[in-house]
Amino acid sequence: ADYVRDLIVQDILQPGDPINVQSICGTLQISQTPLREALKMLAAQGLVDLRPNKRVVVASLAANEIEDMLVVYTEMEKLAGRLAALQATSDDLRALQQQEQALMAAFHAGESLRYFHANQAFHQALVHASHNATLIELHNNLNARLYRTRFKGNQWNARSGDWQRVAEEHSKILRAIETRNGDLCAELLASHLNGARASLHAN
Repeated sequence: ADYVRDLIVQDILQPGDPINVQSICGTLQISQTPLREALKMLAAQGLVDLRPNKRVVVASLAANEIEDMLVVYTEMEKLAGRLAALQATSDDLRALQQQEQALMAAFHAGESLRYFHANQAFHQALVHASHNATLIELHNNLNARLYRTRFKGNQWNARSGDWQRVAEEHSKILRAIETRNGDLCAELLASHLNGARASLHAN
């Protein structure tokens, strides 16, 4: 699932493209059974569409659908930031610190995919620090559907010269949680998540 997801996020497989099951099985040296199970999981996340006769294609989303999801996603993260400022434990803070260091290391190395994965892990750790099971579940589901869009947002930040600024915003978000300033954290997150929306309008 991770392998196919990364093919999609990097536009190696684009919306509407068929997924060649035999080719991927050959590359990963696996049978079709685990890949079919992975594709079912990706279908449940809205990343691929299962068609008749076992055909699988990369899902397509209209711009207005993505925009609607980004609005909700941003509000989820703002809520998570407020809750994390209240609920985060020392373990939560360590996890956030580790992911912030990992994403900055990837930024300095110029490795966009590694940065994206660390960035995803930072935001998932932030939501986990809310200790709200419903929010965590809903955020995970929506984050999966926005996986490609979020990567495009990172790419847009790099093209527009904003990558360093956006990368460094993570330390400010972390500091707001550490100082228990939920309102500031929510404000920072709202601004921080604009890259995905900007990339959507730019395209």
